[in-house]
Amino acid sequence: MKIMICLISIIFCLTSHLWADLQADQSQINRFRERIEVEINEAIDVTKLLSRGIQLDCCSRITNNKVQVYATPYEQELIKNMGLKVSVNPVRIGKNSRDASYHTYNTLTQELQRLANKYPSIAHLSSLGKTVEGREMWCMKISDNANEDEAEPKFKYISSMHGDEVVGKELMVYLIRSLLDDYGQDDRITKLVNRTQIFIVPSMNPDGTERHSRYNANWIDLNRNFPDVENDKNSDPKGRAIETQNVMKFIAKHNFALSINFHGGAVVVNYPWDTKSGNPPYVQLVKHLSLGYSKRNVPMFNSTSFPQGIINGYDWYEVDGGMQDWNYHWRQTLELTVELSNQKWPDASDLGKLWKDNEESLLWYMSQTHQGIHGTILDSETNAPIKATVKVQGVEKQCSSTETHGDFYRVLLPGRYNLTFSAPGYASKTITEVEVQDTSFSPTVLNVKLSAN
Repeated sequence: MKIMICLISIIFCLTSHLWADLQADQSQINRFRERIEVEINEAIDVTKLLSRGIQLDCCSRITNNKVQVYATPYEQELIKNMGLKVSVNPVRIGKNSRDASYHTYNTLTQELQRLANKYPSIAHLSSLGKTVEGREMWCMKISDNANEDEAEPKFKYISSMHGDEVVGKELMVYLIRSLLDDYGQDDRITKLVNRTQIFIVPSMNPDGTERHSRYNANWIDLNRNFPDVENDKNSDPKGRAIETQNVMKFIAKHNFALSINFHGGAVVVNYPWDTKSGNPPYVQLVKHLSLGYSKRNVPMFNSTSFPQGIINGYDWYEVDGGMQDWNYHWRQTLELTVELSNQKWPDASDLGKLWKDNEESLLWYMSQTHQGIHGTILDSETNAPIKATVKVQGVEKQCSSTETHGDFYRVLLPGRYNLTFSAPGYASKTITEVEVQDTSFSPTVLNVKLSAN
């Protein structure tokens, strides 16, 4: 018996060391993870799971004392040793029907190409780059002069970085069609397209979607793969998943005013921070935008799981290396994470209702790009555009003007603000008591000229 116990102990230790070594390569660990359901006894059990490094699929609601997690066989044994029951529970893949179906990568490509060809003056289709398996990461730019880089605010929607969370991908197709088909017919849409450069990435992880998998083709969770607010000293794409690199390089080329990335597994607006406790900078605006999206989506606002349909990410569950926090911390772009449906992959027949639930929210949020102060920063003698920093007194986050046009766009709540403009080689300038009103498509215009030192 003692020999048997010793052998079991040795095997357990060797197995433990094996999995410890694999921690050095998270993608290799993810290969062995499967989605399971854990029956918890009390709330503290969730904390215990997290403390053991178990990946909670926290987008799924805790119902009937059950929670969904991604766990390796070794981790499943750890969970069982905690006295908790486990059962395999893969993501259910919704059915297509005669009247509704999900896009495959090929049919999505065909549809986006069709729309770009049909509306060549207001739609431009490009790729952020290729995925691990060589698929294009399509991006549709929509603007009144889509083939030009104009002095207009830039806005982006990006979806399905988790490949098995596909509702956002389909809603982005609905949105692209609406913006293009209704341009010139609907006044609000026409104003949005005329005054905004809109970028929509329907599928950030097409490899994962084709595989019905959360991960990319190298088993990397893309929403744990961005430079982390607390653990990374710089924002370097090198060494990250190719899809992450493509997105980081794409965003570095643009000066986005606002953004949302879309997920599935709950119905809620998740706002920064995800990786640490406490309020994000300019929390009043963050909550205003979050609540503004939620209250235009009746099922979301009336949530019984999330008061008024919004939640601070860290208060929900911690995410390190997430795209939302990276945008706000490293790129000064306020990004929210919107969870669109309790089922990650519902039946295609549900997509029409999900579009109706979110249509007004999507359009309203885009329009908020025009709430605040817009302007240009130019050299006082040559009128050349200046890449300058714009600081708003009392608001921690700053923004920058573009090198091409010297234009800047600062989303602000109604009020009076003092702004300081600065750039290397120029004398700083402060302008006080600039009024911002609550108006639709009528931002305060503030053009500034700086004098060289």
